[in-house]
Amino acid sequence: MVDVRELRADDPALGAWRDAIRAAHLAGRQASWWESLESIGVYLARDSSRVARHAIGAFEGGSCVGGAEVTLPLQQDTETIAVELGVVPTHRRRGVGSALLAYVEGLAAQRGRTILQAELHVPADRRLEDTDGGRFGLRRGLRSVSTEDRFLLDLPVDESRVAALGGGEDGYRVLSFVDRVPGEHVVEWARMATHMNEDVPVGELTHTPEQIDVDRIRRAERDFGEQGWTRLRSLALTPDGLGAGYTEMFVSRYDAEFAIQDDTFVDRAHRGHGLGARLKLANLRNLAEHAQRTGGTWRWVQTYTEQHNGAMQRTNEALGFRRVDVLHEFEGPVGGRD
Repeated sequence: MVDVRELRADDPALGAWRDAIRAAHLAGRQASWWESLESIGVYLARDSSRVARHAIGAFEGGSCVGGAEVTLPLQQDTETIAVELGVVPTHRRRGVGSALLAYVEGLAAQRGRTILQAELHVPADRRLEDTDGGRFGLRRGLRSVSTEDRFLLDLPVDESRVAALGGGEDGYRVLSFVDRVPGEHVVEWARMATHMNEDVPVGELTHTPEQIDVDRIRRAERDFGEQGWTRLRSLALTPDGLGAGYTEMFVSRYDAEFAIQDDTFVDRAHRGHGLGARLKLANLRNLAEHAQRTGGTWRWVQTYTEQHNGAMQRTNEALGFRRVDVLHEFEGPVGGRD
C-alpha cells in the first residue's frame, strides 16, 4: 500500500524524500547535480509571491520510495503546474509513480491548473521512449516540446586547450565579481537579463518571458544567499560602458562537487565577437580564484545548452565540455492519457 502525502520544510522525512527523488533521477546517468537538503528546506519554508512549492512523498512501510516536487507559478503562466517526479528504481512498476501523479493532478484541480509540465533527462546514447520516465510520460499524454543538451566540464580547466579563447583587441572589457552586481552596472544587468528571458528558446513550452528589474535582482541575490549559494559573475562592457553580455555560475556551501553554470547572454548588437566564449572563460577563472580563496574542491561544471544553439555548442566544445544527457521538457493536459 502506497501512502502519498505532502511534506513541510520541517518534516523529519524530508531528508529521505530528497534522497529518494535524487536516486530516481540519477539512476543510469553520469554524475549530475541535485539540490541540497539545506537549500530545499529554505525555499520550501519561504513565503513567495512568485511561486508556490510543494514536496510530495510516496511511502511504503515507512520508507520513502519516490517523490514529486511541484512548482505553481503565481503571477504568470498560472494555468501551468510543473513537477519533478521520480520513483526509486527498485520500486518501479508497482503503481508508485501513478499514485504520485494522481496526487499532483488533484492539487492541479484544486488550483485550477490545466497544463502539466515535467522534465526528463535521457542519457545521450538512449532514446526517450526506451526509458522508464519516457514511457511513463508518453502514456499519460505528455510530449517532448523542448530539448537541451546537458554538458559536464571536468575541473580544473585545461588552460592549454582554451588559451585561444582569450580576449581580443576590440574595445570590449570583461569584469568578474562575486555575488552582488556592482551598483553602477545593475541597471544594465537587469536590462540584459530581461532580453535573455525573451531570447531563450523554449520550443513549444508554455512560458511567458519575465521582466527583470533591479529589485528582482537584489531579491534573488538575497534569496540565493539564504539557500547557501555563492554567485560567480562576469560582465562584458562596451567601450562606452554599456552592457554587452553576462554570465553567471553558482556554487553551494553544501556541495563539494558541482559548480552550476547558469545564463550566458550576449546582446544581439554585440554578437560575432566571441564574447560568449570570453565571458565563460573569465568566469571559469573567477571560479578557480574563488576555489583558492575558499578551499573549494569542485569536480565538475554542469551546464545546459539548447540543441540548436550552434554558437554556444561550439563554445562548450572548445572549453572542454562533454555532452552527457538530453533534457526533455514535457508538456500536456492535466489528467491526459494516450
